[in-house]
Amino acid sequence: MTMPFNQEALLDALRGLLKIKTINGNAGAITPEAPLGININEAINYVLALGERFGFKTKNCDGYCGYLEIGEGSEMVAAITHIDTVEVGDDWTVPPFDLTIDGDKIYGRGTLDDKGLTMVVLFALKALKDAKIPLNKRVRLIIGGDEEGGNWACMQHYKETEEIPQYSFSPDSGYPVIFAEKGILHVTFEKELEQNQPVLEFNSGKQINSVPDYAKAVFNGQTYEAKGKSAHASEPQKGDNALIKLADELNAAGIDHPLLKLLKRATPEGLGIAFADEVSGELSLNPAIVHVDAKKAVLRCDIRYPVTLKGQVILEAIQKATADLGFNLAMDHETLPLHVDRDSFLVTSLQKIYADYTGDHSGPIVSGGGTYARAFKNSVAFGGVFPGEENSCHQTDEFWSIESMRKNFEIIVKALEVLAQ
Repeated sequence: MTMPFNQEALLDALRGLLKIKTINGNAGAITPEAPLGININEAINYVLALGERFGFKTKNCDGYCGYLEIGEGSEMVAAITHIDTVEVGDDWTVPPFDLTIDGDKIYGRGTLDDKGLTMVVLFALKALKDAKIPLNKRVRLIIGGDEEGGNWACMQHYKETEEIPQYSFSPDSGYPVIFAEKGILHVTFEKELEQNQPVLEFNSGKQINSVPDYAKAVFNGQTYEAKGKSAHASEPQKGDNALIKLADELNAAGIDHPLLKLLKRATPEGLGIAFADEVSGELSLNPAIVHVDAKKAVLRCDIRYPVTLKGQVILEAIQKATADLGFNLAMDHETLPLHVDRDSFLVTSLQKIYADYTGDHSGPIVSGGGTYARAFKNSVAFGGVFPGEENSCHQTDEFWSIESMRKNFEIIVKALEVLAQ
């Protein structure tokens, strides 16, 4: 059965969600009811209110996350999305906190990552409920509020207080089924500078999981700037790192500084971490944030590493490769890899749904991205961007295709139906 796709209602609901500024770490005042910011809590309540209007069971989980649920049964399956976003950045040509429609494209921060897909799952649940599809399990949409920061306080709180799904998927990545996600490592280099060190002021980057699109430095009264292109840290090759561009310019100008020496080595090869495995491929590195003043130099990097590797091995290799530069190295955050058996019920069931719908039988894949699938057992990433489709996550003028939205809706409806049998 093909479910009706109510495009107008979905886009209208998405417009209201986009208007709530839910930038991770910058989402309004922190209160007991809103531990991630009042705007995060408002956005969660906005989605829950839509669910209540559709007749769903809903719950706000103490401002960290929320869920909507349909169906009956002792077991529960889920789709997991998030309503927080990365920073906006510069040079937008459309209002970032509104919905702009231009032909088949819709623009706004979160249209693809992940507010648009949150609305798609919400309307998929409505379609299943309205069609009275017989389900043997309850079906839940879990909405997180702390995905982009990497700490995932929302999922930690959920797991401590709520029911864990038997099977789940996160439509926050791409197709086909993503059965493995690389490990994520955030590291910080820090060095106290000597008083006789010539003063360099250097600033770039706002979000560690994004390629920085602007960098500025001042040295000896002269200002230097570089512009690049933002991209998701899981695919740094798709961006143009302004931080690295500016460092190259400063090096070419003959400026001698410990931070610039470090940035010369800021590649997998230069840091001694050009690792790879057969399951998930090569390690990637995103030098994301720099702050340098007269007293201190700081560089923060996002690393996506192969699923068979350990974060500590990477840290030790970096320490060995940079020991002569005198920087202190710290691991700020690690998200362990996800690896689900590609022959499991979950992977084979979702892969069949995708293959039957698209005719693409290429098989499940590996991603450098990090989704909420890592939060639970028997969970994978499934949904979002189709092969060959442009991925605008974390980019200026973030957009999504209405046609892609419709296709996601039809696949997700079927996925939730199959998992709930």
